[in-house]
Amino acid sequence: MNTDAPSARPSGVRGPGSGVGETWGFRGYRALLAERFPGMRVRKLCLQAGFTCPNLDGTVAKGGCAWCDNRGFSPGLQLPSLERQWERGRDALRRRHRRVDGFIAYLQSFSNTYAPVEHLRTLYARFPADFPECVGLSIGSRPDCVPDEVLDLLAETAQRTFTTLELGLQSDRDAVLRRMNRGHTVAQFLDAVRRAAARRLELCAHVILGLPGEGDDAPERLGTLLAGLPVASVKIHNLHVMRGTPLERMHLPELPRPEYVDRAARLIARLRHDQALQRVVADAPDAILASGGWCHDKQGVLGDLRRRLGSARPDQHAGVPAAESQELAQSVA
Repeated sequence: MNTDAPSARPSGVRGPGSGVGETWGFRGYRALLAERFPGMRVRKLCLQAGFTCPNLDGTVAKGGCAWCDNRGFSPGLQLPSLERQWERGRDALRRRHRRVDGFIAYLQSFSNTYAPVEHLRTLYARFPADFPECVGLSIGSRPDCVPDEVLDLLAETAQRTFTTLELGLQSDRDAVLRRMNRGHTVAQFLDAVRRAAARRLELCAHVILGLPGEGDDAPERLGTLLAGLPVASVKIHNLHVMRGTPLERMHLPELPRPEYVDRAARLIARLRHDQALQRVVADAPDAILASGGWCHDKQGVLGDLRRRLGSARPDQHAGVPAAESQELAQSVA
């Protein structure tokens, strides 16, 4: 289930259009969407398009990511058609929010670029025309599933509708990625970002805090790495354990809520002012959640994070200066 980071008000902004405000201490996704869709309130609507992953079907590995149980990402979306999913999701979002002016179709589950390019072309061509009030497309995938021909197709798609490519990094250590059965490397992520940015695609990066072996300085490393990349937005996931997954069988300790908040704040402190946070905490239904339930209290976690960021010295949450981030970007190009 998604938890969109709330938008920060522009008070206290440290740079033009940064959106970093005193209310939350970080730039929220709603601030980014307000720039992309002036005067509109836009929400993401999750869709299941029937894909799989190369670390699930045996191409690079079997069994999928150690934490992966797809029910935890978009429960209830196993519907017979995209049209029915769209209708149901649109109705649910309208009940939840007082005002919604448009929807971004979010192809979320599995790797939504992992198919022959002509199949992808047929699918992506349906957006936005076939779905009422659709104003854009967000495509979740893996860094090893975006060959040049797919990126070319995404660039074509972005010419006619707002398009975001979401790529999972998860960890900046290959040893951690191997243990979690990701089936790709950090170098592959950096290469995918470089090639996508060369086509001027808008990018979102996913990372997880609390992975075994990530190291105490993981927040600083990840934040600094992301600040140096042409990434418009970031999703930070807490590592929660779902029943029946390889991660549950590892019997790993879960990060307590205060420690997760501290790590998330330290990562956010390293991001650029213009980078928006799409998510800072995620949960899963109790029926499949094996770890503690503190992730359900999203507003409480956000409040803890706001207080943690507010208590830091100004230089601890000022973000990475543009000049420094450009140097970092050049170092991974």
